[in-house]
Amino acid sequence: MPQILIVDASPICRELLAKTLEGAGFTVSCATTSAHAIESAAASKPDLLIVDPATDTNAMRLIETLRHTPDLRNAGIIILTDLVDKSSVLRAGQLGVRDYMLKQRFSLAELLIRVQKNVRNPDPSAPTRPTAPPPHAPVQPPAPMHAPAPPQNQILPDCVKRLTREQTLARVESNNQAKTLPGAVTEIIGLVNSPRGAISDVAQALKRDPVLAARVLQLANSAAYVSQKPRVTSVDEAVRNIGIGGVRGMVLSIGVFESFTPDGRGDFDILRFWQHSFAVAAIMEKLVPAGDAAPAGSAHLVGLCHDLAELAISQQFPEEYAAASDHARRSGQSLDRARSLVFGLPYHELAVALLRKLGLPPMITVPIEEVIERSALKGQAGTGSVLARALRIANVYANALMLPSGPDAAITPLSLTECRSVFGNDPVPLLDDFIIRSEALTMVNMLSGVSARDASSICRPPLERSQSRIWYSRHMIYSELDPVAAFLKMVADVEIHPRAPLLPSEMQDCDLIAVAAPRQCNPLLAQQQVTELLKLTATHPKPILYLSGADPQGLPAGNMLRCLKLPVQLPELVDSLSWCFGQITPHPRLAVA
Repeated sequence: MPQILIVDASPICRELLAKTLEGAGFTVSCATTSAHAIESAAASKPDLLIVDPATDTNAMRLIETLRHTPDLRNAGIIILTDLVDKSSVLRAGQLGVRDYMLKQRFSLAELLIRVQKNVRNPDPSAPTRPTAPPPHAPVQPPAPMHAPAPPQNQILPDCVKRLTREQTLARVESNNQAKTLPGAVTEIIGLVNSPRGAISDVAQALKRDPVLAARVLQLANSAAYVSQKPRVTSVDEAVRNIGIGGVRGMVLSIGVFESFTPDGRGDFDILRFWQHSFAVAAIMEKLVPAGDAAPAGSAHLVGLCHDLAELAISQQFPEEYAAASDHARRSGQSLDRARSLVFGLPYHELAVALLRKLGLPPMITVPIEEVIERSALKGQAGTGSVLARALRIANVYANALMLPSGPDAAITPLSLTECRSVFGNDPVPLLDDFIIRSEALTMVNMLSGVSARDASSICRPPLERSQSRIWYSRHMIYSELDPVAAFLKMVADVEIHPRAPLLPSEMQDCDLIAVAAPRQCNPLLAQQQVTELLKLTATHPKPILYLSGADPQGLPAGNMLRCLKLPVQLPELVDSLSWCFGQITPHPRLAVA
């Protein structure tokens, strides 16, 4: 099995690369300094090294040492760094480095292609200089490993304008008005990833931006943060009273919101986009505590920024974006497929290209790119960095809190395997769903300054709470961190059971039966379970909501039965549950006098 050594001082980059390469079948070791790398290379004799010359001042000398060591001179080397000066590129070429990749522009799919190429062809004499384009040349997103180009035989209506791949990427590259973060926000993001960041550093950075400081003070004195403490009148006082974590979260939230929100703040779609993003950020903070894998504040930032590429596409390609959404609704195609047809390239490639134009640091963009590419390429569950794995969970969970990411927002129970990939053997964190939803709505309302009437409209959930009681049968393969359970608790009283009811007596205290069967469901077992439920409810009528991986068309039908395939889109789940509530006969204890 090929051996790879990663030499990088950044914990988040080391873990991301190591998990990705291990998932692809490589044996991986890591080093944080050049001295450590020389010792490790001498011991493990790696086939390939991935080196960031910014690790320390001796990183280029490390490469020279390898080239003069008989047992290591044939090892391949890929440079993955933020250093973009011409001298570094030329020096790397002189030392026989085969690939020079920029962290702000690379993708995991591209990295794997280059790793596999170098491991298969370990001849140090070819090529003699980096194969990557010069750092300042326009960079085209790499072709995906497995995702095919949009099929050419798909016909779009004449009214839908279709771009070619070249036209789309040219418009991305020609956009010289890309939004950027204020200097103070960028500085504080740097402090997030710095072990030297302290309360005084955050306060000083904030004071250098009076407008941002005023917004922080306004927020610090709002109902979301005020308790019994007196009014905050200075930045230093805000930092002391709320704490570095609270102020850091405020600064990052305000900075990202202000930078990437269009002038039309009354646009409900934009505000709902931020509702989802703030909820994901809050969930990420709960799922990923600060540590080597996620420096303080990074989980919040990744969650807050995870859909900025989508927002950027909707702003830079407004006509095409709207046309693709309309075509998906009319044709029944998936939204991603419709967008890929309109834009002339796989939609995830466009999202990654726009994300790289936003100028965000790799600490934020790398996990987001990983999630985008894994979703498109159907990567194996449980692989990748901790931040990326947690982001996939947080995104689905925020949808379940009725703060959807878009019209195709999906909900599904989470398996124990998926949760262990993030939490290991640690207990799954408990989330207060109602507080997370409330705080996300409150934050967006305050930052946008919408009127009370508009706030009431955009905060209204798609399904109002019912007094119904639900027996929720959740299969044992699923975790307690369950988006479906979270959604059901938002709209009704829920009791969770490991099985469906078996006896009429068990059904007396419930109005509705909801079942979450496995996503990899045997159709015959699903048919058997649905048949048994229909028999049980034949004499004791109760509406049934059956969720599984089986095709609903292949399951038995019933007048009081709704079958949905997992993952299920939020509008479909809302519609089905609303229908179920409509079939419920009022219980005596709920009858109105």
